Amino acid sequence: MNKEPPGLAPTVELPPLATNRDDSTPKLVDRLFHQSLVLAEDWEALPTGAQNRILDCRDDRSALDQMVKYGLLTRYQAGRIAAGSTFGLVLGSYRVLERIGAGGMAVVFKAEHMDLRHHVAIKVLPPTSQEDPGLESRFFAEMRIVARLRHPNIVAATDAGKSVSSDGNTVVRYLVMEYVSGQDLEEAIRQTGPMNPGRACSVAYQVASALGETHKFGIVHRDIKPSNVMLTGEDQVKLLDFGLTRHFGQRMTVPGTVLGTIDYMAPEQARDASTVDIRADIFGLGATLYWCLTGQVPFPFDGNPVEALTRRLSAPSPSIRQVNPDLPADLDAVVARMMARRPEDRYPDPEAVTQALLPFVKPTSGALANLRAVPFIEAIPPASPLDRPQRPETYRILVVDDEGAVRKLCRQILNREGAIIEEAANGAQALGRAGKGDIDLVLLDVAMPDFSGVEVLDRLRKKDPTSRMKVLMYSGHVTAEQMSDLLNRGADDFVTKPFSIAQLTARVQNLLRLKAAQDQAALLNQFLAAVNAGLEERVRAQVGDEQALRNALALAVATVAEAREGRGAGHAIRMRKYARTLAEAAAALPALAGEIDSPFLDRLEYCAPLHDLGRAGLPDHILLKPGPLSAEERLILETHTVVASDLFRELSRADHGAQLFLQMAGDVCRHHHERFDGAGYPDRLAGEAIPLSARLVAVADAYDTLRCRRVNKPALSHGATVQLLAHNSPGRFDPMILEALVGVASGFESIFLDVPD
Repeated sequence: MNKEPPGLAPTVELPPLATNRDDSTPKLVDRLFHQSLVLAEDWEALPTGAQNRILDCRDDRSALDQMVKYGLLTRYQAGRIAAGSTFGLVLGSYRVLERIGAGGMAVVFKAEHMDLRHHVAIKVLPPTSQEDPGLESRFFAEMRIVARLRHPNIVAATDAGKSVSSDGNTVVRYLVMEYVSGQDLEEAIRQTGPMNPGRACSVAYQVASALGETHKFGIVHRDIKPSNVMLTGEDQVKLLDFGLTRHFGQRMTVPGTVLGTIDYMAPEQARDASTVDIRADIFGLGATLYWCLTGQVPFPFDGNPVEALTRRLSAPSPSIRQVNPDLPADLDAVVARMMARRPEDRYPDPEAVTQALLPFVKPTSGALANLRAVPFIEAIPPASPLDRPQRPETYRILVVDDEGAVRKLCRQILNREGAIIEEAANGAQALGRAGKGDIDLVLLDVAMPDFSGVEVLDRLRKKDPTSRMKVLMYSGHVTAEQMSDLLNRGADDFVTKPFSIAQLTARVQNLLRLKAAQDQAALLNQFLAAVNAGLEERVRAQVGDEQALRNALALAVATVAEAREGRGAGHAIRMRKYARTLAEAAAALPALAGEIDSPFLDRLEYCAPLHDLGRAGLPDHILLKPGPLSAEERLILETHTVVASDLFRELSRADHGAQLFLQMAGDVCRHHHERFDGAGYPDRLAGEAIPLSARLVAVADAYDTLRCRRVNKPALSHGATVQLLAHNSPGRFDPMILEALVGVASGFESIFLDVPD
């Protein structure tokens, strides 16, 4: 257990205080205001009744209890105030809130910036009245080193300073760092047990990436261990505690000394910590990975550190498969090499470690390249004398960031995914490279020195508003409102920096799936336009062939739209069959008999699958959101009806031979969410003002949606679905079409069972 430094001891329970005079509480509150321990804005935000209850307290103890109750103070602050130990509770512009940890040379506190009101972590050297040159030298060395390191997986240093007591006899020096919410790896494994290989290697990969940044500056951490690796709720790694750091250019330790944690210490560090290089950190990382995979320390000992260190000098690399034989042999070899007894037998640098770990982080390679597959385009014969539209074979991604470490991290992750990665170090380079028109996706940092990411985004979208190039923005300091503004300006998605490997690959793959769908739809439209423009005479002579081709293309486009949401072709095929079955039954009704003929049935059969085509253009955070949508997100969702109908309107202007088909397709896309009572969208049409094709598709789509299981809803049985549509959805559907549905309900069930997803 760490001994608390003088003046910084936490108090769990408030000590008893003698009752003061009646005016003592107001004086206490004034004193806390003056010391900035209680902020005036927090006091003013309290209801008058709460203020009076605090001021009316009979003694300081009760007043402090009330201040904790109303959030003016934390329990830790109140305990320090009650103990009369307030020095160090305010450090520069920061209020110390609570103690969160301690190391061999400092205590770490959670604190709050009094003006910006954001949380930070503050590492505080023990208060002292006498100078300790060695301790102070190491502490300030850490300040300077950490301040130079800028990497997503290294805790960032943001400020430093010292605080002197009012009598001038006590000095506290402190380092301000970003506050990381989560738990360290030691705690995580003790609570939940060993990690699966993919997750453990993802953690180790991030640490290795961080070590790559330290290695660039000639820095050795020398204490890589699970308790120095923080893990956020999203599995984002942060490397902590550079208190034992050694810079190659200056010796910070006495030759022959042993520094570090025995369980994870490299053999050469056990001899002399002053001479180690980056390979000692690779050993520590291998030992940490061993802990993550097995839940055991690699070199257990009985409490005698001297004997443990002696054995370490001759011990072979431990095997993870001796603990768990089910772990991959290839991974066992990687861990063993990281922990080789001789430094020259280990990986030479952190980059080599990341390359070795990457296959276990992402066991399937080429995922982005596979998005290029477009089977139905390959099946379309060339329309001589016009060639079939060609598509590029590999995605090209541009990473734009002024931090080389971030660009390198993105390149390492995405290279393996089968994409061509290019880099730009600033906005000007990004605009020049993206302007060539062959970039599929831009990863764009918001904060850059010349042109900001926002300016780059604006220029890219202004230059070519119709471009299907995707832009994924990222930043570590953007509010929800600013994020919404970026999406409104034309960004396709946003990820918070620092991001994990899983986050980056998932967002990139989702955006490129969207681009693949849009590219495929564009190729299909291009091909259809070429057929109609270049082969007009042939089409006239072979009307049947042209209609068959158009119908096949319509089904293909609908299938692409379904794939955008991770669904197969089943829904599109079922919609064809539902729509025709329902329309044939409706044609037998006297009121609709004159509106439904054979050409109408043929067109409806192939327009129905296109009803949700516009959803392919929605952003992932809306289309794939598992929970309920906000009001703003729902408004964006509803735009899919207009987007698709506008597309068909534009096509109808260029293709005069398919007016009826394109008109119905546009009607189905735009109006299948209208309600018979006028409460639907987008145009709030009511009754027979809603096109008949859309009224039919609305019922067919509702049936299939209710029958299918989705992330946020269960599947209903056939009987329950028909009952709900026919009798428990007042005002939503055309009553005549519901009557037709009841008559063909058994046919709908057969279609659903015969055509799975």
